Amino acid sequence: MSSFVSRGAVLASARLLNQVLALLSPLLLVRLLDISEYGRYRQFMATAMFITSLAGFALSANLNYLIARSPERQAVDITNTCLLMLAVSVASALVVVLARQWIVPPEIESSWALLAMYVFMFLNLEVLVSYWLAHRQSVQVMGYTLAITVWRIATLVVATIWLRDVELIFVTIVCAEAVKNLWIYVWLRRRGLLVFRWDSSAMREQVRLVAPLGAGSVMYKLNDFGKVVVANQLGPVPLAIYTTAAYQVPLVNIVQGALADVIFPDMVKRSTRDPALGLLLWKRAQVLIFAAICPAWVLLTYWAEPIVRLLFTDAYIAAVPYFQVFLLLMVRQCFQFSTPLRSVADNASFAHANLIALLINAGLIITLMPKFGLWGPTLGLVIGQTWTSIYLGKRVLTRYGLPLSELCQWSKLGLALAASLAAIAALHASQLYLPHTPAGMLAGLALFALVYALAARIILREEYGYVMRAILRRKAA
Repeated sequence: MSSFVSRGAVLASARLLNQVLALLSPLLLVRLLDISEYGRYRQFMATAMFITSLAGFALSANLNYLIARSPERQAVDITNTCLLMLAVSVASALVVVLARQWIVPPEIESSWALLAMYVFMFLNLEVLVSYWLAHRQSVQVMGYTLAITVWRIATLVVATIWLRDVELIFVTIVCAEAVKNLWIYVWLRRRGLLVFRWDSSAMREQVRLVAPLGAGSVMYKLNDFGKVVVANQLGPVPLAIYTTAAYQVPLVNIVQGALADVIFPDMVKRSTRDPALGLLLWKRAQVLIFAAICPAWVLLTYWAEPIVRLLFTDAYIAAVPYFQVFLLLMVRQCFQFSTPLRSVADNASFAHANLIALLINAGLIITLMPKFGLWGPTLGLVIGQTWTSIYLGKRVLTRYGLPLSELCQWSKLGLALAASLAAIAALHASQLYLPHTPAGMLAGLALFALVYALAARIILREEYGYVMRAILRRKAA
């Protein structure tokens, strides 16, 4: 288990650093552009990310499964995946062109061609991460993701500083994606992983596998349509507030996603022998995920206002209550029951769960947004995603024939929560007596970390051993 922790720590560190770097761009942009211009940029990116997330159709996640199961056929599977990505990218760009009057916000309607080009570029050839994960090469994933993030941020910031024109910023980020795609194409061709050879039977099998998972992915991503609704109905300034509140949402999936991606190929292999073996590996990983995410959740909730004020300036202080509600998704992401279901090729449940979540989300937006504004999309997303966790948890119980008591290691999860609450209580007590200065906050943070580390050492002894062995192995390497 410690080897999984070691590789998961590398991948999580890469994604955390990746997210930290990505956070630099809005921190700089809110200072270089006024709030309306920044809102136009967020309209472009929110629309583009919504379309690309829908069109991605979980093709890269499916590739991870295929390579883990049949590594000898990886060139064929990668080629087929690239062909499918090309097809969905062309279709997505055409959707932007043909439906621009409905999906492109009025403030950026003149940029519809750039939006279509960005969507096309963004969706193609994203196969390297799945390839490396299937081969347990977390370090390569770290280098690649960091390099791509630095490239995107550098081109964006340089364009903003030099040009100070939103339209030209859009042109710059389209060109940056084109250069990235050219590099990936050359890399794949030189290693013989992208071949001009048609394998109809492999393509049919891949389509059968990806169809339910892709449909579920579309439903899952559709649940984030609140940004598009806000962009079109409320305008750029409310969108800037909403995206600021939701900016930490990608963080909630980093630790969970990193360890889940690392263990998934091994879960697939173990599940071919005995599904219970794969589930046991997942439950152990879940305790580690919860032990890392739970203290971060309580800490961010406690310090929500100073964090928003520090990172995004006083102009975005209205985002604080929405920010705190979105933080509940951190807890929900600890219960990713889709992973054990995917390891036994049950992709349909993921689609069913997210279809219902989409309906819940849409219903709350329609009901609440006219009167309560941003609370509609905020509560719609959080409540809908909570539903998916409950539904998929029931599907795991049925698929594996388990009672509720064996679904998770509930006692250890409770102990991790108790340790987090003890740490936040110590932090709160310290803030009553320490001065309200950055030094006082740092002292309180140090006390929080110390109390949680001591509590975790005592009550999560086995998981603490996993982490320490992983650290020692990494130092020895």
